[in-house]
Amino acid sequence: MATNPKLLQGKVAAITGGLTGIGRAIAIGFMQHGCKVAINHLDGPSDEQALQSLHTELRGFVPGFLTVSGDISRPESGKRLVEVTVRQWGRLDILVSNAGICQFAEFLRYAQNYSSFSLISSFT
Repeated sequence: MATNPKLLQGKVAAITGGLTGIGRAIAIGFMQHGCKVAINHLDGPSDEQALQSLHTELRGFVPGFLTVSGDISRPESGKRLVEVTVRQWGRLDILVSNAGICQFAEFLRYAQNYSSFSLISSFT
């Protein structure tokens, strides 16, 4: 039986919103290809069950996996994700900005600076 090549062997990735949905699928896929993965999550009430499930699913993957909790809409959380990842593995090769950050409001009541908030939170 042929195995897939390890396209990300030796690489290190950080994924925001990596606990569920698309972020989770990316984390699993990266690890299947030999990548070490750090994921960010909110640490909300349902996160413990999702974390246990993800750890179970990742059992047997050798590269490495860690989680960093925090609200990624706050710049200090993004900085912490990068710092913890680099401290653990000495580098960061890939950053996946997957977390959805949304300010809910009626269309005509959006804060005038919402577009700057969205842009700043995506790149900090």
